[in-house]
Amino acid sequence: MDAAAPLLPPVVALVLIFATRRASLSLAAAVFVGVLLLNDGALIPALKSLFADHLFPALSGSWHLGAILFTLLLGSFATILERSGGFQILLQPLTHRRENRTSRTHLLTGIYGLGLLCFFDGLANAVLLGRVARPLTDGLRISRQFLAYLIDSTSACVACVAFISTWIATQLSLIGLGTANSAVTDSPISLFFASIPANPYCLLTLLLLPLVIYRHLLLGPMKKAEANAQITMPQDAEGSPSSPSSQPSLAPDASSLSAILPLIVLVLAVPSCIWLWQEGPDRSWRQAFSSAEVPHAMVAASIMALGSACLAFPRSRWKELDHHALEGASSLLPALLILIAAWTLGSVFQDLGTAGLIADRLAATSSPVWLPLTVFLLGSLTSFLTGTSWGTMGLLMPIVLPLGLDLGADSALLSQLIGAVFGGAVFGDHCSPFSDTTIVSSLASGCTPTSHVATQLPYALLTSTFALLAYSLMALSLDPWLATATAALGLTGVVFLLSRPAAESRKLRNL
Repeated sequence: MDAAAPLLPPVVALVLIFATRRASLSLAAAVFVGVLLLNDGALIPALKSLFADHLFPALSGSWHLGAILFTLLLGSFATILERSGGFQILLQPLTHRRENRTSRTHLLTGIYGLGLLCFFDGLANAVLLGRVARPLTDGLRISRQFLAYLIDSTSACVACVAFISTWIATQLSLIGLGTANSAVTDSPISLFFASIPANPYCLLTLLLLPLVIYRHLLLGPMKKAEANAQITMPQDAEGSPSSPSSQPSLAPDASSLSAILPLIVLVLAVPSCIWLWQEGPDRSWRQAFSSAEVPHAMVAASIMALGSACLAFPRSRWKELDHHALEGASSLLPALLILIAAWTLGSVFQDLGTAGLIADRLAATSSPVWLPLTVFLLGSLTSFLTGTSWGTMGLLMPIVLPLGLDLGADSALLSQLIGAVFGGAVFGDHCSPFSDTTIVSSLASGCTPTSHVATQLPYALLTSTFALLAYSLMALSLDPWLATATAALGLTGVVFLLSRPAAESRKLRNL
């Protein structure tokens, strides 16, 4: 095998993802190329090795099986909550206020808060908020593009950093895959929590949204979109004006409790089950989160949460439960195919020594402390051009973490690499024209995906600039929390500077 051959599978995956924008197919093709290299091009032995040495071992073990079950169960949970109508009722008080008392800021803040509350799934978050909030924002002449930006940015970022979401099982399994067979003693959960401050892109995006709302910061094409909304009645992407009747109908026995109670059960059940699953008299949270029984506890907690969501669902519509549960689970099957392909590809990378080869070539050219910044840029470019966050994570994590270990990374640097992969993946997930979240957010808000991307991209680029600043500060040995907080202060200052003329002009008009 040629010395550079281990680099061929990731190159194949990248090229095919860019060309086809089909992450699962591209990763599977890279797996096939990898097993061919490992078997010197012999087709039949390569196929046998694919199943015996890589695919089936990748599907075994509590972490991987637990990730599949937890993701499917939480997908059903998210859809049942979204269909229950509980979140729609939470926003209903805003519809009963007189228009002259309902401010733009209050409404947008309520939508943003509800987006944070729907932390459990990005797509369900976007669909729900778009359907419920669009008639309300239309009434205040808020552009569809601004609504799409608000719900898209909130849904993708909160799902990435929330410990309980349809993303978390995938994230933990990929972290575990990247640190397998290494000297790392930190559990995937510990590394995930440590990576949150090292994910400045998501945190700064969640900070930028309320700043934009309160300072009325309009950048680039968003200025025109907002100006047009003040002049003409907002219309759907198909050209028809919105009306209150476009809101989904509610069952007579629908209640906000159908959304709130299952969320409370989910938030309490996951840590409680992880704690109770420990054995022995000496119990601690560190031991609980490091236990190999965590996947069992997470699946048990998700079953409890799903059961509570079914019980809280409006009784007059209980016959719909089976359909909604299957709909929610099946919606995540494409993402799980990506995950399985990523696990298999990670196994192939390990046998090929791909990370070690890249490490040898990088060691003499750059310092490992700058690797998170490079990974964030690469992840952002990959996710934007392909529109897949899970595909980006599945491709980069099996390479980046072993690469960091080969370069001598400690737990702190590994956490930064994890945060960089997640942040870069989210950048494309919520502003790429090919992303399912982007398309769903725009259609749910009633604007075209093209106009949504054009109006949202300046805000995403602004946030990514300060995320790069945070990674630069981390490379200069600043703690991730301090680096991200410093970037947050800088971002806040820029927002106030850019929005000052608009704020002053509003004050003058109100005199």
